[in-house]
Amino acid sequence: MATEVVIPMLGVTIETGIIVEWLKKEGDSVQKGESLFVVEADKVVTEVESPAAGVLAKILLPAGQKVPVLTVVAVITEPGEAVPARFLGAAPAPAVAEPEPAPAAAAPVPAPGAPTAHGPLRAVPAARALAREKGLDLGTVKGSGPEGVILHRDVAVFSAAPATPASHLARRAAEKAGLPLETIPGTGVRGRIMQADVAAAATAAAAPRLGKIIPMDRMRRIIARRMAESAFTAPHIYFFSDVGMDALLAFREQILPDFEARLGLRPSVNDFLIKAAALTIRDYPLLNASVKGDEIHIQPDINVCLAVALPDGLITPAIAAADTCGLAEIVRQRADLVRRARSGSLTVAELERGTFTISSLAQYDITHFTAILNPPQSAILSVGRTRDRLYLNNGQVASERIATLGLSVDHRIIDGTLAAEFLQALKARLEKPAFAFMHI
Repeated sequence: MATEVVIPMLGVTIETGIIVEWLKKEGDSVQKGESLFVVEADKVVTEVESPAAGVLAKILLPAGQKVPVLTVVAVITEPGEAVPARFLGAAPAPAVAEPEPAPAAAAPVPAPGAPTAHGPLRAVPAARALAREKGLDLGTVKGSGPEGVILHRDVAVFSAAPATPASHLARRAAEKAGLPLETIPGTGVRGRIMQADVAAAATAAAAPRLGKIIPMDRMRRIIARRMAESAFTAPHIYFFSDVGMDALLAFREQILPDFEARLGLRPSVNDFLIKAAALTIRDYPLLNASVKGDEIHIQPDINVCLAVALPDGLITPAIAAADTCGLAEIVRQRADLVRRARSGSLTVAELERGTFTISSLAQYDITHFTAILNPPQSAILSVGRTRDRLYLNNGQVASERIATLGLSVDHRIIDGTLAAEFLQALKARLEKPAFAFMHI
């Protein structure tokens, strides 16, 4: 019996996908769960697995065309089975038009397939696997996929090619910035252009300046759409509370040596915030809800997103089951997600599974800020810088370290009293960490 292969549902906010590369050819035998093709959607590139074992009898959609999710793109049959007549001579799926902003007049036009001028290195999983096998640094490979995505064939070609006199990293950085390689002065041996020279020139070329027109890239357009949707759909209400951080910081310092010696891990303050927030959500499950039509859906799993800053915007991968994970597992997940967010290798599921978000600007001199909800979530926690504050203790001046937490909630789901109770309960956990984290 023939099995249809479709562009899968890639998340609640994703409507289209584009096949970057077919990993199998027509007539190839495939196993259930084996990767068939690479699909790009919004901020991620991921492989799609075969839904059945058999023969890839017919490919209906070539690489490079954007179509709606659930579009049938191929047919798998049993060995010796004929392709159903309805798929023979089938017209290609209708492409989805996406208007692109006009480039600035002075902006250089990149070559087809060249990497974008912004954003992290992006490569399909098959390309990453081949690079590991060959011992190659993916940063030295030029991607030929959409927006510079590195494909399997790019790594294969690169691994067989001899090295060029100039640094491959330098060449890639120059191409991303739209800068002619020969115009950048080198400081290395025999005048070879070094990566640092190109990076400095690329940064200067890409920097905002007065009067400059900067076209929005895909990530920035997605962020703009999602934030506008959040601001104009969900009525926001905001709450703030100062949290004493002395006990938590002392607790972290106390356990840090054992964590590093036994587990090779270094928990951050954000890891404690993630765990404390997840435990508090257990007591206030509406903070883990979303609106769907006329219904409030409380999600069964507590997956806490941590906002990660990229060169051209924020991305919010989620720590899965943060309420049941031990602190060590949260540290592992967080470090892995942040690393892969910056290398562009997150999966769609890791971006879309979040039910609550934490956004921290603690590394800046920002005491507090209001955060816009990450749709379709009902709440987001903002974290400001930890700072010193003087107070009176039995008539004596004393000092303490505090941080201001802000809670933004969807007022359609969460009333003011509930939001205030949640923030107070979270504050209590953070100010008594030995008790709050006793069982993790």
